[in-house]
Amino acid sequence: LSQNLLLLLWVSLMASSFVVSKELLPYANPIASTGLRFIFASILMLPFIYKGYKPVGDIRIFVQYGFISLFLVLFFLGLFAALETTSAMRTSVIYTLVPLLSVLLTYVGLNLKTSKTKLFGFLLGTGGAIWVLMIFNQDTSNLLTWHTGDGIFLLACVSLSLHIVLIKKWGANVPPAQGAFYIMLTGGLMLLPFLLLFGELDQVAWQQAEFWKILLYLTLFTTMATFFLQQHLIQQLGPNHLLAFTYLIPAMVVIPKGLAVASQLWNSLPGILITLLALYLISRSQNEVQ
Repeated sequence: LSQNLLLLLWVSLMASSFVVSKELLPYANPIASTGLRFIFASILMLPFIYKGYKPVGDIRIFVQYGFISLFLVLFFLGLFAALETTSAMRTSVIYTLVPLLSVLLTYVGLNLKTSKTKLFGFLLGTGGAIWVLMIFNQDTSNLLTWHTGDGIFLLACVSLSLHIVLIKKWGANVPPAQGAFYIMLTGGLMLLPFLLLFGELDQVAWQQAEFWKILLYLTLFTTMATFFLQQHLIQQLGPNHLLAFTYLIPAMVVIPKGLAVASQLWNSLPGILITLLALYLISRSQNEVQ
């Protein structure tokens, strides 16, 4: 129960990032906002690392986490860039392809197979998410139109899938807080040159209180907290169980916007039920190799 509650917390924070990230765009460009998040999160994480854990002396682990962080950095940059030409709802549904992409990459890269039951659950989860999108999309004529931002975010999802697979491969024995710190630190170092060269720091709304409020939320909750929870949950439950809960993201993003329309909520119920069935099918085979 406690692990499932942590999963719900993690996926809730992830869902909020799709909405809140778009609100930061008027105050800073994607490179600046992402770089500042990683750098500030690394600084804020230092006391936890200093008090709780000894540094890992193996340089190989640090290099491995550099690669893990690289693909996560690319995902965040892709997310911000995509939101300039597509909507939070569309990105949230495209994001549901991450579990299927990760299953494919895990099979190709790690030679780990997924049971037919789980694979069917992943397909159902994607279908449930698309159902919810169709119900809450006001302009259904535009539903099948492929935007530039959709393509950018699909590539970002491939990058995130690689990130998840590499955590599974290299991060199993690293304490969650330390692993999260390595991801943020190496990510911040990689982004620093781009931040200085292309971050348009003179255009950042430093004087705006709203900018700092949004950035603080993204730093504390959708960066520090989600990285720590993700590292912990992958170690405890495996990536399949973790990624299954991302099928809840579309409902979490769009349902609050439709609370005033009872018919939309009612019509979206089958999609939500399909998503819950998908979660059951995926999580019941927990003894599968993780």
